[in-house]
Amino acid sequence: MKRSLLSLLRAVAMTGLLACSSTDITTDAGMTEWRIFRTDTNQNANLGGIAGADAICAAQALEAGLQGEFKAWLSTIASPVADRVTQASGPYVLVDGTRVADDWDDLVDRTILTPINLDANGVIRRGDIWTGTLATGASYATSDCGAFNNGSSGMALCGASNSTTETWTENITPACSTPLGLYCIEQ
Repeated sequence: MKRSLLSLLRAVAMTGLLACSSTDITTDAGMTEWRIFRTDTNQNANLGGIAGADAICAAQALEAGLQGEFKAWLSTIASPVADRVTQASGPYVLVDGTRVADDWDDLVDRTILTPINLDANGVIRRGDIWTGTLATGASYATSDCGAFNNGSSGMALCGASNSTTETWTENITPACSTPLGLYCIEQ
């Protein structure tokens, strides 16, 4: 009898019906997927710096019921996003599971597979995104709206949420007073 129960548990475990509780999302191949979304709100560049932008992402993820830590895809001149977010070895996906990039190297190779145009609830959103980030993950070194603490003067780099070319993160430099969204990336 014990042998039959042990065989049954092994069979269930092998079929994937027996699983541990986790906040990670994994692919069929067992790789962790990293979610990425754009905010459903727009704001001028007075974001409260990187910490304020990260707080916006965390709040929107929490409101949507997404577990895990999320940070803004945002660089200042002094702090490139490549130095402050997880450089994942697994795929980056929208909240509906659509693949954006195969891994970090694919995310920063100047093109992505699909636009990052879904918010944390899976609703399509349009418009530009504050990034301060070049397609390589490095900082845009010319201007950053006072490290994203100034919403009245200056300019900073933004991306286009409808793009799959390098312009997804490295598009134009609007005035800091322009209301734009943010990209939020799981850690």
